[in-house]
Amino acid sequence: MPRFAFINKKYIDFKQAKIHVEDRGLQFADSVYEVIVILNNNFIDLKFHLQRLRYSLNQLDIKFKFNDNLLKKIFINLINKNKTTNGIIYLQVTRGIQYREHKYNKNLSPTLIIYTRNKKFNLPGKNFAGVNTITYEDLRWKRRDIKTVNLLPNVIAANKAKKMKAYEAILIQNGKVTEGTSSNIWIIKKNNLMTHPANTDILKGVTRTSLLNIIKKTSLNLIEKSFTHKQLLNADEVFLTSSGSFITPIIKIDNKKINNGKIGNITLKLAEMYSKSCING
Repeated sequence: MPRFAFINKKYIDFKQAKIHVEDRGLQFADSVYEVIVILNNNFIDLKFHLQRLRYSLNQLDIKFKFNDNLLKKIFINLINKNKTTNGIIYLQVTRGIQYREHKYNKNLSPTLIIYTRNKKFNLPGKNFAGVNTITYEDLRWKRRDIKTVNLLPNVIAANKAKKMKAYEAILIQNGKVTEGTSSNIWIIKKNNLMTHPANTDILKGVTRTSLLNIIKKTSLNLIEKSFTHKQLLNADEVFLTSSGSFITPIIKIDNKKINNGKIGNITLKLAEMYSKSCING
């Protein structure tokens, strides 16, 4: 457990960190968040996370302005206070405190919550592992491009996966794959690499964004297009991307093995390239 959290303008004992009962983040999920990875004391894709945070705040008209450098200083202080070498920084901004009413006042003071946690990551090497997944109906709201804490459908699907001893649930909408509960999904067929386009149907993942730049250095044919459940199961290789999972091979979906239950060569190569980019900054 971390020792300290940052709430609004103060570092607070983690066990004493609390928000008001009428905070709109608590009562209405009127709140956005980011999860930033720390690997060997380095921030991974921090620039993209802060860009997406600004986008989410703007889309919900939450009046929270921040300075990148000052925010980074808070991150560094928390990393040092909590002795987090490898792990995540959780950052959440709510619209603030108000009497319970759907309509919000314009002069609210946003609530800022930041803390760190230790975490182990699935990186290329002798312990690099592929994972099992299930498919599940996509029940989420229609603005998935905004990274809000409105995550109950994700929670339901993720816990169904947990009951099935699977790592992730791949969400299906009208017969087509959108994304995972906390990840973007990619398929490989011959030399074609396909993933859902970044629109309101999915969250534009930070690892997804970084990987797009890496793919330009390969001979792979990138196709940003929605694909069907059938294409998913018939793919040569499948993998997921997220800040917490980096690039993770998917070797089984429901009862169907992918690539005979083995990590594919292209997936492995991309994982190595992404991991190297993280280490080298």
